[in-house]
Amino acid sequence: MICKAKIKIESIIDNLDSAGLPEGDPEKSVSDTDGIFRYSNDEARITYKESSEGGVCETEIVCSFGGVNVKRRGAIETLLYFKEGETHSSLYSVPPYKFDAEIKARRVTVELNEDGGRINLVYNMKIGGAEKSAIMRIWICKASNQA
Repeated sequence: MICKAKIKIESIIDNLDSAGLPEGDPEKSVSDTDGIFRYSNDEARITYKESSEGGVCETEIVCSFGGVNVKRRGAIETLLYFKEGETHSSLYSVPPYKFDAEIKARRVTVELNEDGGRINLVYNMKIGGAEKSAIMRIWICKASNQA
């Protein structure tokens, strides 16, 4: 099944001090966008475009076999993999800069069906040596004007 979808993304990021405790005010963002939702019994794929500080970024989220891949191309280039209890490394590029990124997924919840649903990611990350704690929530809803 492939359909147009409304997508809402909420993220909360805390900078962590040397003891691993939040310091300063968290970075919060909420955005709404249109995209494409593909769903089958063993995989869900969400694609959408978003604007960032450096320009437009195309994002693809793939949920399958207990893991979530988030691939971004354009103003931000990265491939992040989230699987509960696991740590994965990748490269996070915001041209002209490139940073090593390490993601440790603490909780990964995917509740999707043919009508949409939600993805919740709770994780710690190190990007360029800076440690952060993050929550990302993504809601997907089939657009009501399907052709």
